Amino acid sequence: MANKLWLIWKEPKERRRFIIGELTYANNKYRFKYINPELNDAKKRGLDFFPGFDDIQKEYVSDTGLFPNIETRLPNTARPEYLEILNLYDLDIDSSKMKILEKTKGRLLTDNFEFVPVFDKNKIEFEVAGTSHSEDIKKYKNIFEVNDDLVLEREIDNRYDEYAIRVICKKNGNVYYLGYVPRYYSRELSEMLDKNVKYSAKIKYLNFESKLNDEDITADVKLIFNSK
Repeated sequence: MANKLWLIWKEPKERRRFIIGELTYANNKYRFKYINPELNDAKKRGLDFFPGFDDIQKEYVSDTGLFPNIETRLPNTARPEYLEILNLYDLDIDSSKMKILEKTKGRLLTDNFEFVPVFDKNKIEFEVAGTSHSEDIKKYKNIFEVNDDLVLEREIDNRYDEYAIRVICKKNGNVYYLGYVPRYYSRELSEMLDKNVKYSAKIKYLNFESKLNDEDITADVKLIFNSK
């Protein structure tokens, strides 16, 4: 079961993602706290606080269940299509609230927060970032399929992220640029790529009708590294 998630804030203008908090579940208690080093930078760019957690210095603790201000971000169990939603995210009726939060990311269309798994080199899955800027997706999106092989390529001269990694699909003798590894994983992954660690990356899920404002598609990537 997921027991630790990062809280991510996406800066509205440049859509740059910052790790600003950490949610954990252990010993029947939920805990939330803000974390640096990116919190201070996010505050300079307009972050106030996550709704319901207005004290930046405080560690919040709940032993009566998931914090209500986070639980309201989960799919409503009363919705007629609730089971279909669980199935879509590869969940089941017994999935924990932390697991549902991990899979759905707790996103709302009304703000720029999301919850993601902390980096774990033994289990890396992520949504491709910046797909709305990909001309290849606009032109050729119908050729991409689940289980297509992907290549990760360092982009050293990226002015927004010194650890930027492009996600590339090589297919039918052509090279297509889908987008980027999300910034909250880019540093750790770039260090592994710089060491020439062998890996396998594939498209796990595709959705060409994303409701996110800055993405044309949702493309989930499953990544396996050789740990030897």
